[in-house]
Amino acid sequence: MISLGLWILTALIVLVVVMFHAGALLDFIRPSVLQTQLFGLHITLFGVVVILAYEGGRGIGVFIGLIGLFTGILGSFRDSSKSEDKKNI
Repeated sequence: MISLGLWILTALIVLVVVMFHAGALLDFIRPSVLQTQLFGLHITLFGVVVILAYEGGRGIGVFIGLIGLFTGILGSFRDSSKSEDKKNI
């Protein structure tokens, strides 16, 4: 059975990623493409650490890894000139 700490950690990671995407979507933050990709890479690597560290946490680790992969791929398709156009208006 998965420990309560792992559930809380997973909920915290999901909350941070959702806040990151909401902030970027609403233009509260303007991360560059590289910053978004690196954030996704860190989340993916943390998912791998969860898989290796917890015997019963394989599903949670894969879930966290997929969230990181989605974040990194989404960062690749962002339009980096969008923030520059708003400055000139």
